[in-house]
Amino acid sequence: MFVRNLARLLQVSKRPVRGVDFARNRFTNKGTAFSAKEREYMNVEGMLPPAIETLDDQVERYWEQLNRFNEPINRYQLLRSVQDTNVTLYYAIIIRYLKQTLPIIYTPTVGEACQRYGDLFQKDHGLYIDVNRKESVRKMIQNLRKTNIDVIVITDGSRILGLGDLGVNGIGISIGKCSLYVAAGGVKPARVLPVIMDAGTNNESLVNNPLYLGSRKPRCTDEEFYALLDEFMAAAKEAWPSAVIQFEDFSNNHCFDILERYQNKYRCFNDDIQGTGAVVSAGFRTAVKLSGIPMKEQRVLFFGAGSAATGVAQSIAELTEATSSMTAEEIKKKLYFVDSKGLVAANRGDKLAKHKVAWARTDVPDADIQHLTTLEEVVKYVKPTALVGLGATGSVFTKEIVEFIHSYCPRPIIFPLSNPSSKAEILPSNAYKWTNGDAIVASGSPFPDTVVNGRTLHPSQGNNLYIFPGVGMGCCIAEPPYIPQEVLVAAAACLSNLASPEDLAAGQLYPPIDHVRHVSAEIAVACIQKLQNLGLAKKDLPTNRPDLVKLVKNSMWRPEYRPESYYLSQQLIR
Repeated sequence: MFVRNLARLLQVSKRPVRGVDFARNRFTNKGTAFSAKEREYMNVEGMLPPAIETLDDQVERYWEQLNRFNEPINRYQLLRSVQDTNVTLYYAIIIRYLKQTLPIIYTPTVGEACQRYGDLFQKDHGLYIDVNRKESVRKMIQNLRKTNIDVIVITDGSRILGLGDLGVNGIGISIGKCSLYVAAGGVKPARVLPVIMDAGTNNESLVNNPLYLGSRKPRCTDEEFYALLDEFMAAAKEAWPSAVIQFEDFSNNHCFDILERYQNKYRCFNDDIQGTGAVVSAGFRTAVKLSGIPMKEQRVLFFGAGSAATGVAQSIAELTEATSSMTAEEIKKKLYFVDSKGLVAANRGDKLAKHKVAWARTDVPDADIQHLTTLEEVVKYVKPTALVGLGATGSVFTKEIVEFIHSYCPRPIIFPLSNPSSKAEILPSNAYKWTNGDAIVASGSPFPDTVVNGRTLHPSQGNNLYIFPGVGMGCCIAEPPYIPQEVLVAAAACLSNLASPEDLAAGQLYPPIDHVRHVSAEIAVACIQKLQNLGLAKKDLPTNRPDLVKLVKNSMWRPEYRPESYYLSQQLIR
C-alpha cells in the first residue's frame, strides 16, 4: 500500500501545475495585469478584479500606498508583502524609486526589521540551516527544489550592522542583500538565495522573547560552527556549482578565519571586509583628490579596528599602491587605529587580536603610548587629516575634535561609516557646520542635505551597493574557481573613476545612487577583465570591452511581465 501511494504521489508531482498556481506563484504572478485570455485559459476568472492593468499602473498604486505610511518599518512591511506575492512588481517599484526605497529595504530600516524579525514574521523567505541539525544540510537544500542559484548571501546573525548578535533574525540582512543583487546587479530573482546559519545566540533579550524564531541556546563552539559551515559550503557547491557565495555580518572572531578558510577553495567573498573596503577606498581616493593634500601627506585615523576598519585600510593600501607610485609599506605608515583601549600599538601592553597585529604602530615611544587611551588624546597626538569611523559608536567625532582638525587642515576628510544611522560617529550636518562647509563627507547611511553659508551640501554615501552587485554579477558570468582580492581592487579602481565632473564639483565622491545599475555593469566588466588577465575566467567570453559591456547588460534581468504567449503555452490542469 505504501509503495502504491508513493508511486501515485510521484506521478501527481510531475503533472503540470494548475492555472491558479500561476496566479499564486510570486515569480509568475501578474495580478491585475493578467490579460482576459490568460484569465480564461488559467481558470482564474472571478479571482481578480475585472480591470486589466499594466505594470506601470500597479507600480503607481503601490507607490501611493507606500507614501501613506509615516513609519519606515510599515513601508518595509508593505514592500515585503509585495515581494511575497509578486516579484516582478516588487522590483519594478524598487528600481523606479530606488533612491527612496533603498533606505527602507536596506539600511537603516533593515536594522529595525532584523531586531523585530520574529515579531513581524509572516512568511519564510530563505534557507535556515541549524547547528542542531548537522549532517542534514544537503537534504535541506534538496527541499528547496531550486536547480539554479547564482548568488547566495549567508550570515549567522552574530554582528548585524552595528546592532550586535541578532541570531536568526539576521536573515533580514541576507534577504535585503539578495534584493539588491536583483535590483542593482540584475541577477534573476529566482536565482538568489538568502541563508541564515542558526548557531544559537547570546542575546538574552531574544532568548526571552516568546516570538523569537531561532534556537534558544548559547552560540555553539567553534568546532560545531565550522562543521556546519563546512557542510553548507560543500553542499552548496554540489547543488549550484556556479553560485557566488557572499559572507555577511559574521562577528570578528569568525569573519577573517572564514575568508582565509574558504577564499581559495570556493567562489566567495566577504562583503564586510572586502566590499566595504572596496567602496570606501574608492571614495577615499576621490576625497584625497578633492582635499588638495596628496596621499603621501595624509594621516588617516580609523575609529574602530574590527573587520570593516582593517578591511577598509587594506583596500586603501592596495588601491593606492595600484594607482600611484607609493608602496604598501609607505601607505601603511599613514594609517592609525583607535579601539576601545586607545591607539593600536605593538607596545600597548595587551595582547592584540590577530587581525590588528599587522596594523599596530611600532613608532610610538613607550612614554607616549600610556597617554593615548582615548580618541581625543590620539587625535591631538596624530593630528589626522582624515577620520574614518567604523566603530559603531554614535557621536564620538565631537565638535572639539572636528574644529581642532580643521584648524590645521583646510579640507578634512570625515567618513562616519557605521550603520545604522544611530551609530554614525558624527552627523554629516555637524561635520559641515563645524568646518564651515569645508569637510569632505561620506556616510554609511543616507542623511539629508545641510545648508551652510547659503551652500547646500549633501554627504556622499559609502554604500556597499556600489560594489557587491557588480562583483557578484561579474563573477557569475566569468565563473572563476575562486575570487582573488585583485578582483575587489579592480572594482574599487573602476568605481573611483565613475563620478562625473559634475558630481565632483558638487562634492560627491560617487555617482548618484539611482545610477547604480550602470555602475554595477561597469564594475562587472572590470571584474571580468581582471579575471581574464589572471587566467581565471572561463574561456568562451569576449575579450574586447564593447562586447563584454554588451554581454553584461544583456545578462541583467529587468522587471517585465512574461508575455501572454508564455501563459497560454502552459499545459495546465483544468
